[in-house]
Amino acid sequence: MIKAKFKWDLKQNSKEISEQVVSEMKITPIVQKILESKNIIGKEDIEAVLQKSTIHHDPYEMSDMKKAIDRINTAIDNQERILVYGDYDADGVTSTSILVSTLQELGAEVGWYIPNRFTEGYGPNEAAFKNAYDEGVNLIITVDNGIQGHKEIKAAQELGMDVILTDHHEIGETLPEAFAIVHPMHPEFDYPFKYLSGAGVALKIAQALLDHPSSYYTVLAAIGTVADLVSLTDENRAIVQSGLDILNQTEFPSIQALLNNAGFKDTITEETIGFVIGPRLNAVGRLDDASLAAELLMSENPEDAEFLAEQVEHFNQERKDIVKEISDEALLMAAKQVEKGNQFLVLAQENWHEGVLGIAASKVVETYGLPTIILNIDTAQNFAKGSARSIEQVSMYDILDKERELISKFGGHHMAAGMTLPIENIEQLSEALNRHMFEISRTEDISPRKTVDLVLDENDITVKNIRDIQKLRPFGTDFTSPLFQLNDIKILQAKGIGQEGKHLKMTLGNSKLQSLYWQHGDYASQIEPNQPINMIGTLQINEWNGNQSPQFMVQDMASETLQILDFRGKARQQLKPHDNIPVAEIVNKKTEKEHEHQYFYGDIIENEYERYIFKELPLTITAMENTLASIPQSQIILELNHRNSIYFDGMPDLNKFKKCYKALLSKNNVNLKQDGMQLCEYLNVKPDVLIFMLKVFNELEFIEDNNGIITVNKDVEKKEITSSRLYQARMNRIDVEKFLLYDDFSKVKLWIKDQLAK
Repeated sequence: MIKAKFKWDLKQNSKEISEQVVSEMKITPIVQKILESKNIIGKEDIEAVLQKSTIHHDPYEMSDMKKAIDRINTAIDNQERILVYGDYDADGVTSTSILVSTLQELGAEVGWYIPNRFTEGYGPNEAAFKNAYDEGVNLIITVDNGIQGHKEIKAAQELGMDVILTDHHEIGETLPEAFAIVHPMHPEFDYPFKYLSGAGVALKIAQALLDHPSSYYTVLAAIGTVADLVSLTDENRAIVQSGLDILNQTEFPSIQALLNNAGFKDTITEETIGFVIGPRLNAVGRLDDASLAAELLMSENPEDAEFLAEQVEHFNQERKDIVKEISDEALLMAAKQVEKGNQFLVLAQENWHEGVLGIAASKVVETYGLPTIILNIDTAQNFAKGSARSIEQVSMYDILDKERELISKFGGHHMAAGMTLPIENIEQLSEALNRHMFEISRTEDISPRKTVDLVLDENDITVKNIRDIQKLRPFGTDFTSPLFQLNDIKILQAKGIGQEGKHLKMTLGNSKLQSLYWQHGDYASQIEPNQPINMIGTLQINEWNGNQSPQFMVQDMASETLQILDFRGKARQQLKPHDNIPVAEIVNKKTEKEHEHQYFYGDIIENEYERYIFKELPLTITAMENTLASIPQSQIILELNHRNSIYFDGMPDLNKFKKCYKALLSKNNVNLKQDGMQLCEYLNVKPDVLIFMLKVFNELEFIEDNNGIITVNKDVEKKEITSSRLYQARMNRIDVEKFLLYDDFSKVKLWIKDQLAK
């Protein structure tokens, strides 16, 4: 059995695209199924997806746009000093770059400032605004921040500086007292699309200021849009489509240098932004001053861009190393909390880098499917600071809001949050959040879930169909890459690939479909040839030596088939943190059990597990039969560890016992140290076998063994050698080894299946 990590929710959609639309638009069957699964069935909606979007809303429909543009033009005409105040993430640095470059193009006297994540935090900063005033700044324009900066913006206005606030984040109950607020969700205006990124808002300002904005600004807005995970619909879709087209047709020194240092040379897609460009821009602000990323994006000289991109790449590599170190430590801590039954994981430790805690928290959530907070403990300041990530069923903002009195400061939304709290409140917060989770779990299924677009037949997976699916790109938030399900497809071959076999590569079905399952190479040893399996994942085209073939990228898989896996004599890989399933261990009787999930052979196992590991070789076949009697059909792993094998030494025949006894009888005393090897040669047995024979004699009281000096008891009751408990135990052990260790494994599997069937 292989248990799925997620619950798979197959979309149920009764509405279909009309035959007329299918015919007119030449929609292929695979594309039709995907569109219907996403409830895109009207002709206009389909055109918005299949054709290049031309949606570009009038920038002047956005709140206070005319007021903001007039004030900017006045500042330029009067040579007033302007400061663009940005943010340290990818959306923030692209927003900053768009607006600064636009103002420079217009001849403005403009500078820019990005706050430090660690010393200043997110959003408007009163000290930074005061410094701007001291340096003669007359106008501050925020990008990708400011909507929650009431106090700071009011202070700037009172100093005599005007503040134009441009942002896209959620608006609170009241608005800051800024000169102008340019925001797509402003309650008093009706901009046609509410979900622009910060860079998207900056692009609209550029479009209002310039007759023909640089195509590079659209590229930057596309990067900010994808990196910030805003809805990839409507105007955002148009921005990203246009940005990707431009990127693939025009080389910009900054982006090219970034891609060169990342070793990327393929066609640029939204995935390139999401997995190559965005993380590198984010890495700088996570570890240091994000100004470096903005400098790179505004660099027009190839040599300068290359120099800056090298530094960005260095930060990205450092970020990866730090994330791995923290994630590994956090996952070990999480495993212990999960074992205790925690449903909300609060992980805290000293010397964790605050800039990457959100990434580490996401990795823990991916592994265990539980809401997670990761905190860095600062003993010098007596507080803990960190990030939280949630699951769909639990609003992180709401659950933290219930314990606001334990938290000094927090902010966030449904899926994520950041917070600071006193160190002494960590344990109390953990207990409170787990109580809330217990209440939630009583009425709601909190299992991690994946939404599946449609079930595919193996024959549906062709290069042509995948090309048709790719015509639906770009994929992103609110228009996700379609997730497919394959049922009962046979695994022909499975092996671990990459460093230390970290990833799983499989060959599937009659078509020998290639598939990859990242970070799950340990499954290779748990998969049997021709095992049928269900899996979910995405499709892509694999290109190798000029040949193209379909490839299935697995996101989860499951099998109800009984698995009996042969790990005899192998060093089984330790269960990975992501493989958090109940495990029962069966061993021979000892003085006490090592943990609550360990059982002795013969015990009735009342708890139900998904994996049963027979860690030690049983003493008898009957002992294993008795244990199998209480095991359901599941995953059974045979390790059968033992110190020494006696099967090949066998059992000395009765004539050898007689010969040995006569040899001992011929002498009054036998000193094993002096005479042992000679006796072995005489009997033609190994020392271990001789010792066994002497133990049998000793048990039957035929001899006395006094520290290696053997004396024969001449007046002793006659007993059969075969009546010895040690003799019978060795016979049992030989039978056990013969069958469980050295017989063909297929026979062992059939025997186990037969025992389970009983």
